[in-house]
Parts: sequence; structure tokens; C-alpha cells
Amino acid sequence: MSAKKQEFDITGMHCAACVKRVENVVSKVDGVASVKVNLLTRKGSVEFKDGSTVQPQQIIDAITNIGFGAAEADETKKEIEKVNLRPHITRLIIAACMAVPMMINMTLHRFGIQALPVWVEFILATIAQFGPGLMFYKSAWSAVKNGALTMDVLVVMGTTVAYLFSIYNWQFHPELGPHGIYFETSAWLITFILLGKLLEEIAKGRTSEALQKLIALQPATAHVLRDGEFVDIPTSKVVAGDILQVRAGEKIPVDGTITDGYSTVDEAMLTGESLPVEKQVGSDVIGATINLSGAFTMEAKRIGSDTMLSQIIKVVEEAQTSKASIQRVADIVAQYFVPTVIGLAVLTGLVWYFIVGDSINVALINATAVLVIACPCALGLATPTSIMVGSGLGAEHGVLIKSAEYLEKAGKLDAIVMDKTGTLTQGVLDVTAFKNYNGDESRNMSLMMALESGTSHPIAKAMVYYGEDHGYKGKAVELESFGDVPGKGLQGAYQGVSVQLGHSRWMSELGYDLSKVQDDIQHFEEQGASVSVLAVDGVISALWAVEDELRPETIEVVKELQSQGIDVWMLTGDNRRTAQYIAKQAGITHVIAEVLPQDKASKVKELQDKGLVVGMVGDGINDAPALVTADIGFAIGSGTDIAVEAADIVLVRNDLHTLVQAVRLSRKTMTNIKQNLFWALIFNCIGIPLAAIGALNPMIAGTAMAFSSVTVVGNSLRLKRAKL
Repeated sequence: MSAKKQEFDITGMHCAACVKRVENVVSKVDGVASVKVNLLTRKGSVEFKDGSTVQPQQIIDAITNIGFGAAEADETKKEIEKVNLRPHITRLIIAACMAVPMMINMTLHRFGIQALPVWVEFILATIAQFGPGLMFYKSAWSAVKNGALTMDVLVVMGTTVAYLFSIYNWQFHPELGPHGIYFETSAWLITFILLGKLLEEIAKGRTSEALQKLIALQPATAHVLRDGEFVDIPTSKVVAGDILQVRAGEKIPVDGTITDGYSTVDEAMLTGESLPVEKQVGSDVIGATINLSGAFTMEAKRIGSDTMLSQIIKVVEEAQTSKASIQRVADIVAQYFVPTVIGLAVLTGLVWYFIVGDSINVALINATAVLVIACPCALGLATPTSIMVGSGLGAEHGVLIKSAEYLEKAGKLDAIVMDKTGTLTQGVLDVTAFKNYNGDESRNMSLMMALESGTSHPIAKAMVYYGEDHGYKGKAVELESFGDVPGKGLQGAYQGVSVQLGHSRWMSELGYDLSKVQDDIQHFEEQGASVSVLAVDGVISALWAVEDELRPETIEVVKELQSQGIDVWMLTGDNRRTAQYIAKQAGITHVIAEVLPQDKASKVKELQDKGLVVGMVGDGINDAPALVTADIGFAIGSGTDIAVEAADIVLVRNDLHTLVQAVRLSRKTMTNIKQNLFWALIFNCIGIPLAAIGALNPMIAGTAMAFSSVTVVGNSLRLKRAKL
């Protein structure tokens, strides 16, 4: 049983240091196993230990006690709240109105003109400092009283030093004149920092566009049968079992099954299939897909958070909240960053005053510049912005990545193991040959129908369909016993005689004589067919050859993966001759054949033991253990529920090209993150030394700091245009 998880909405976070504080305090709550907080989504995902009795309120109290807001996330909510930009804009306008006149006045000073008296500058600076700038004081005080140092502490220290020192010089050293007044510096710093925050909020809102598009797909209303009439109700009010009417041109409200009518449905937005899919009574339909032609009625099966669309949205949200291992670098740096910067600022001031022997003015201004340029906003945004855009881009292409860890790891794969049937091949099997060797053909066909009707294996379905097509529908004999031998075949008893149907290796294991049929078996297997042999009372009586064609894109995808340095392996339960034939067609040189379902995971483990990072691609229940064992499990197409649940990345579209896209997306996202970390750190690596030697005044430092954050977010948004 998996550990319990709960999501929380968290407000008041500004930087990587804020995120680290929240994670630290929540992780200390007894019963919490792990916590992941995302600066962009403002969400925290808390996983509790098994048997934990922690209540949500305890988590909320822990977060609010350190100065942030917290509440339980509403999982039923189906829209993303838009960021309220009005307070940001209002604060920016007020700060700018105070700073601009002082900047003009400072420019006029150079020409010997004193446009504003000092007392006017004092009033303007005071309004900026304790009006729009008050938010920094509140956050900084909350952080300090809880023993933390955040970006807001740096902002407050830098602006307050400039503001208070200007008052000191104004009152006690009037002889310095304009050269001792820095009111415009504190006001301009606050203005630039607020501008940077506004631009960040606008850019961060754009990173969630992919998720917003997914959420917008669900129709708002549904036509539901109530008291003999169809009435319109909100889709959120539909319950399982309701009968719904879907008219031509409308979106299907929820997942369900057609009970009356016929139509064609556009499922491209979820499956990527460009051609409309025919739907009739008994067909399953997916919520948010579009009914193109006729009207039909349907029974609601999966509603709310259980629909396929909701599951996709949930996967994307979880991926955006999770962290890649590369983010640990940023987290560790952020943890020590602020106290280090404060130390450097103090050291800068002391060196300028005591060693260089310059004035206290110069020492304080240079120390202030160090404080201002070193704000770690960009560092905190570097990884989550890329992860958010990357996972959203993946969702748009039908690549659902369950965690940032897998988004990171997909680009590092050394080998990809691919199941044959339904993954490399189309999974649509046909019986291409039938040979009768012993006994009545009608009896053998009826025995085959009786055995194969008892299982849902793809080969069994193909053989049953073949029997029905040849007039044996409803003519299966009554077996006295039935059994499934996994990976080998089926067995039973008829009129006291044993009957087996399975592959030739099993027949050999049972000791049956295959000499008369061996040439036929070899011929069909060399042509890529799977051969099922029927034995009645120990005598080989008939065989069926079943073939499955390669997907149209298989050869191209295999070649593309190999060109990217990834070895492709084919894994199948088929005999080696058949496997080699299919592999040769696909361009695959590494083949693992004759593998029992329960042994697939161990074959993946063998590759991992060689030091390879291994991905596994599959679509069936039998693939689930191997999907879990692999470093990354890919579930292809709609697959089975178990395979999709076991996989780390779900390729929604029934197209292997999305596998290549997943690898490309991973590599492009990791490149983008590294670029972001470079830009986040380069500003500090260059800016802090320049500020320390007096080459940057605080205003220029503040401008550079704001620009670094916008640069990082802007670079992340470039991913939205990436070609996969």
C-alpha cells in the first residue's frame, strides 16, 4: 500500500530560500516522510509515513508559524487561479512615481541644478520605503524571527542602509550636499525589484498555459436524463450511472459507454489519432473528446477525478510539483547563499573603510551594492520554470511524465528494452495459415475454440476470430477441465482425453513427437509468425500460424534512438527464429527471446547490472513488473490500466514517435535548466566582485538583479517553442 499524500496551497514564498524553509519545517513534523514545495505553482506535496496520524492542520500550523500562508489544496477544483497582478502593478506605480522625480533631480545635479529640496526627496523616499516597500519588511521580519535569512532580508538591508544613511548625512553632514544623499537609490531599488517581481509573475503565469489548456477541454455542462427528460447540469454534478445525451459537434462530458446511437468521435487531443473513430452501442468514449456526427446516449462510467482527462491533469500537476535531482544543487546553494552574501557585504564595507581608507559613504554604498545584486530569486526559479514548461510541453505532445526525476533521467538512457507484441508491432494479430495433421479438422477447430475462448491473450483472440470467420462460432466443445500454463499455452480435457495448445517448445517439453511438423513450424517461424500447436492425447493434430506486422513507424524510431546513442533491445516470449525475423525487419540487433512473462523484469535487471541506464517500453499486464524494474518505464498507447499505473512516463498517443519525443524533451529540458543555472549564478559571480570593488552602484546592481530573474524565466519559456 502506497504512503498517503496530500497537497497544500502555500502563499508568501519569494525565492529558493523560502522554499527551503517551508520544506525544512514541514519535514520536522513527526509522521512526515517527505515534502516537496514548488515556488512556481505555490504548492507543497507532503507524503506521510505509513500509520501516520498527522492531521492537515498540523502541517498548516507549521507553515503559518514561520510566516507563510497555507491551506489544504482543493483536489476537486478544475481551474488554475490566475495570478492577481493588480497589487503588483499598484505597488510598482507608486514606487515609480516616487523614484522618477528623484532620478530626474539626480541627473540635474550634474548640471548644478537643485530641482528638489532634500526634504521633498525625504518624503518621496519615505513613501516608497514604507508604502510599496512595506511588503519586504513584513516578509523579512517573519523570516528573521524564525531564524531564517531570505531574499527579502537582503532587500530590506540594502534599501534601509541607503535610506537611513541619507537621513544621517542630511541632518549631521549638510556640507556633503547632494553627494551624501542616496534617497533616490533606495526608492529606485524598490521600484526595480517590484518591476522584476511583476515580470516574474507574468512569465510564471505563462508557464502553466499547457495545464490551463488541458483543464479547459472539459465541457462546462452535460445533458443528463432526469425524470424522462434531458436537462442541462454542470458537468461536475454528473454521477456514475447517469444517462447522458451527446449531440453532434459537442464535447463528451465524462468517460462512459454508448447505450444508444452511432457516431464518429475525434479523439486526437488525447490519443493523437488524426482519423475519427467510429463509435456504436457498447463502445467506450472518453470525456473531452469531440462527437463529430450523429447524436448518441451514453452511461457515465468515470467522473470527476477518475476520468482520463483528470488523470492526465493530475500527472502533469504532480510532475510540475516534483523536483529533479539537479535542483538539489540549487537548494544547497540557496541554503547558504544569503548568510554568505551578508558576510561578504559586511566584509566589503570593512575593507573599504579600514583598509582602503575611503569614507564611510563609499564603504556603505559598496556594501549595499553587494547586498542588492545577490538576491537569489533567479536561482530559485532556474529549475522549476523549466520543469513546468517541459512537462506542459510533453503533455501537449501526448507524453505524460509523472515526475521531474523521470523527465531528467529520460535523456540519460543507455538502452531501451521494447516489448514486441503491441509495442514494436501493431498488436493486431491475424491467423495466416492452418494445418491439420491428425483427426477430423472440425474436431480440432472446435477444440481450439474451446481452449482459446477461455483467455484474453491477443493470439487467442486472433485464433477465435479465425475460427468464427470459418464457421465455428458457437461450435466450441464442452471441456471437462481447463488450465492456463503461463508463457507456454493452454490445456484441458475432452471426453477423458488430454488436450494442449501452445508453442512448440512446450510440446517438446511434454515429450511429444514433432518430427512430422517440424519443417512447417520452422518455415512459419522464419517468416515471423508465432505458431500454436494442438496436441490431442499426446499426438500433434494441428497448428495455426499467427502474424503481427510492425508498426509503420517502428523502423524509423529504432534508427532515431540508435542515432542518439541508445541501444534498442527487443524482448519477447516468441521463439528465437520469429524474434530474429521481426528484429531484423525493425533494424534491432539485440534480441531477448523465449522469455516467460515472469522473467521479463529479471532480463531488465541483467542489463542494469552491466551499469546501463535502462528504459522499458510495454503495453500489457505482463510488462508491469519490467516497467517498474527499469530506470524508466514507458507505457505505450492507452495500454492496460496496470501498465499505465506501473509506468513512469505514459505515451498517450498510440505512436512510437512519442518515445523519441520524450527523450528529446528530456535533453532539451536539462539543457534549459543548465542554462538557467548558468544565468542565475553568472550574475552573482560577476556582479558581486564588481559591486565589492565599487564598480557597481546599488541602482545598477538592483537593475541587474531584476534582469537576472526575468532572463531565467524568459529562457525557460523558450522551451515552449522547442521542436520535438
